[in-house]
Amino acid sequence: MSRATIRNAVATYFAAPAVTGLNKVFTAHPKRIEASWYRYGQPAGTYSGGVAIVAILGENEERRGIGGATSGKKWVHYEVQLEVFMHSIQRHSETAMADFDTLMDNIKDKLRADRYLNAYPSVVFEAGEMYLDGVYGEPRVLQDGSTEIWGAIRFEVSEFINA
Repeated sequence: MSRATIRNAVATYFAAPAVTGLNKVFTAHPKRIEASWYRYGQPAGTYSGGVAIVAILGENEERRGIGGATSGKKWVHYEVQLEVFMHSIQRHSETAMADFDTLMDNIKDKLRADRYLNAYPSVVFEAGEMYLDGVYGEPRVLQDGSTEIWGAIRFEVSEFINA
């Protein structure tokens, strides 16, 4: 497998409409995030919406096997970050933060729902089993009164390969 295979498996698993409030998932940071993508596919009047970007922050390998120098498999661990940006037109930042909290909880619930990301055994051996970390920013009010909030969910995705 490859980094690209893991990146695509993560993006496909979280792609809309898989997670309520997450309306677009990118396999890499786009040059520009269009305003319409935050509420892509949502009905008019939706106040808050998010987009996510899949990043692979690092990886390591270890041999797992018994019986000889060339038997066994390599267990490859990828540190994946799902970076989330939310835009909200809620009147109050506290309400926007409540929407953001719900979005982040929905993402974690989706990850917990299938440790194989619908890609076992061909791609993913397990995801989110070793750790699941969250990093969150504070709301930022823009000139037009809307609110932006950033956060990231970091988790391990692993695969076994013949090597």
